[in-house]
Amino acid sequence: MKLSNKVLIIGFDPDARFIAQALAAVPNIPPVQMFTHHAEPLKRWGEEGRAVTIYDLEKNFISSRNIPCPEHMSRRHHQIWTRPTIFDNIIISTASNAALPTITRLRQRIDRRTTLCLVQPGLGLMELLNENVFNDPATRPNYVICHSGHKFERHSSFKYSLRHLPGKLLLHAVPRDGDSDLDPELAKALGNQHTQHMIHLLSSADDLNAVSLPWHVLLRHKLPEMIFASLADAISVILGCRFDQIRSTRYAMDFWNSLLDETMRIVVSLPELRENPDMLDFFARESFPKKLKRKLERQGSEYSRWISMVRRGQMPPVAFFNGYFIRRARELGLDHTQNTDVLNLVKARQAARYRELQLDVPLGFQPYMTDSDRIGGGQYELDPLLDVEMDI
Repeated sequence: MKLSNKVLIIGFDPDARFIAQALAAVPNIPPVQMFTHHAEPLKRWGEEGRAVTIYDLEKNFISSRNIPCPEHMSRRHHQIWTRPTIFDNIIISTASNAALPTITRLRQRIDRRTTLCLVQPGLGLMELLNENVFNDPATRPNYVICHSGHKFERHSSFKYSLRHLPGKLLLHAVPRDGDSDLDPELAKALGNQHTQHMIHLLSSADDLNAVSLPWHVLLRHKLPEMIFASLADAISVILGCRFDQIRSTRYAMDFWNSLLDETMRIVVSLPELRENPDMLDFFARESFPKKLKRKLERQGSEYSRWISMVRRGQMPPVAFFNGYFIRRARELGLDHTQNTDVLNLVKARQAARYRELQLDVPLGFQPYMTDSDRIGGGQYELDPLLDVEMDI
C-alpha cells in the first residue's frame, strides 16, 4: 500500500517551525502545510523572507529554508458537507490545551489511515483524544509519541528565526489494538505500517536526528523532565515565585519533598518500568531526588514559563504532568492526593488570573507568601523582563 508523504503540522511553536524547516530539505516530501491559531505568523511570513532561519546559540547562521505560508485555523467549527479529504500525517506541536479543540475541529478529516505524531513535553494527550474525540477504537488514528531533545532560544523579535541547540527527536510507535471489524493481527500490521511511515518521514530529515525507541526507553528520557516540571513549575505557579525562592524556603521545600515522594511511588510502580530493572533502577536510586534539587538550584532567579502562561490567562499544561501521574496512580490503585491538590491549585490560580484580566481591574489574589507574587494582585498582563514569547 502506497502511503502519502504529505505532512500537516498543527502549531507554530519552536519545535513546529524547526520540524517544518527540516522537512523542507527532504526532496520527496511535499511542502509542509502548517495550521496556526494566531494570525500574526501569516503577516510576518512575507516580512521575514518566507523562510525559517536557524542560528546556533552564538548567533552564527546555520540554514534558511522556504516554507509555505501558515494557514490560520479559526476557532469556529465549520461543518463539512462534502466528503472530506483525509489527512494522512499530522504532527501536533502546539500548546497542550489547544490540541483537543483543534483535533475536534478536524475530526471529519481523521480516521484509522491517519497518524498523529504528538510532540508534547508531557504525556496523556493520546488518552484525552481517545476519550473525547475518538471513542470508537475501529476508527481512531494511529499514534507516534515524541520527545524532543532539541533546545531553542528566540532570535531577536523575529518569528521565523530560531537559535538552536541540537538534540534528538525520540519517537515511539504506539501499537494499535481494538479494531472490532478487522482481524487483530491485520489491524496491528496496518497500524504499524502507518506509524513506521511517519517515523520514516521524520527520520529522512537529517536535522531532526530522529530515533525510534521502545516505550520503556522513551519513558526513561521523558519522565525526568516531567517529574521536575510537576514539582518546580507547579509550585512556582502556586506561590507565584521564582525558582530560587522555592529552594530557599523551608516550607516550600517540605511541600516539594512530600510531592516528590508521592510521585516517585507512582513512577517506580509503573509496569513498563518494573518489567525493565535497569530503567527502574535509574528512578529508584537515592541520587535521583538529589539531581532534581540540583537542577532547581541551576534555575537561579528565573521564573517558570508556566507563570508567563498564567499571567496571560492561559492554562499551563499541568494536566499533562501532574495530571498524567494522577491518571497512572488511579490505574494502579495508588494515592495521588498531593498531585491532585497541586492540579487543583494551579487551575485555581489560572482561573483567578483569567477573571482578573476579563474584568481588567486589579482584583486578583494578593501575595500570600512573599511580596513578589508575579501572577495576581493587579499585575500587568505583560512584563518584558519575565514573559517569554508564547507561540502556539
